[in-house]
Amino acid sequence: MKIESLPKITPKQKQIINLLYSFRFLTRIQIQTMMKHKDKKTINLWLKDLRSKDYICWIYNKDHFADKTKPAIYYMGINGIRHLRNLPFAPEDGLAIRYRDNERSQSFIDSCLDIANCCIELDDTRHASYHHTTCYYYETRADYQDERYYDLMNDSELINPDLCFHKCETDELADPNSVQSSYILEIFEATLPHYRLRKRLKNYVQYFEDEIDEWNERTGNPRPTMLLVCATLTDLIYAKQRTRGLISEDWDRDDKDRPDVRFTTIDKLRRYNVLTKEIWEQA
Repeated sequence: MKIESLPKITPKQKQIINLLYSFRFLTRIQIQTMMKHKDKKTINLWLKDLRSKDYICWIYNKDHFADKTKPAIYYMGINGIRHLRNLPFAPEDGLAIRYRDNERSQSFIDSCLDIANCCIELDDTRHASYHHTTCYYYETRADYQDERYYDLMNDSELINPDLCFHKCETDELADPNSVQSSYILEIFEATLPHYRLRKRLKNYVQYFEDEIDEWNERTGNPRPTMLLVCATLTDLIYAKQRTRGLISEDWDRDDKDRPDVRFTTIDKLRRYNVLTKEIWEQA
């Protein structure tokens, strides 16, 4: 049943709710950057109004000396969820899980913030010349669950990445004919048990055997490069060696269809840029 009446908010405030739907957790700086807004005070007023109307919530402890120096982190509140439910084609599955966002672990929240920073970097990386414009198109996990360009990820039985993106030589970002390269990215949380990490690695390699044909048919994009982010250097060494062994079971070293799986640590991802080639180590 649709909810008819909610407190009034502006189109810009609705844009903030949409961003929180896509990224789950965001800081004020991230929201302001994504909205390309210059006035910090205006953003803070919008956020304060949204909080007062229960559209969003925040994680912020102003009474603790150490915590109050950290930026507030925002996520969708009850009326934000109701607002999106009122829209045509509301993503019911994607909204149902938002009721428990106040219970998410710090590791999960940090991963959401890291994905948001990756997308900001992709937005910032735009090169134009007389003949070409290079830019990036991306979708988060919430986006591809909403029947968009990468909605095939929602049907995958093997992988559930945090981010899918591709590089284009045109402003037509969703035109398969303009796509130069494709990427699938997942951040492995520090709390992920080793047996689940092994399973994730196996599934990413198996994806190139069992589901790559569907990727080709539904996107028309080049075969994706898998970008996997480990919590520690020890995890990276283990994951890279295990993945290399899994790949060598079915593909020769010079096989043109050999899966392209690369690893980095979360520290390097934060220090540099998702597009910095030097931080990625190939399996």
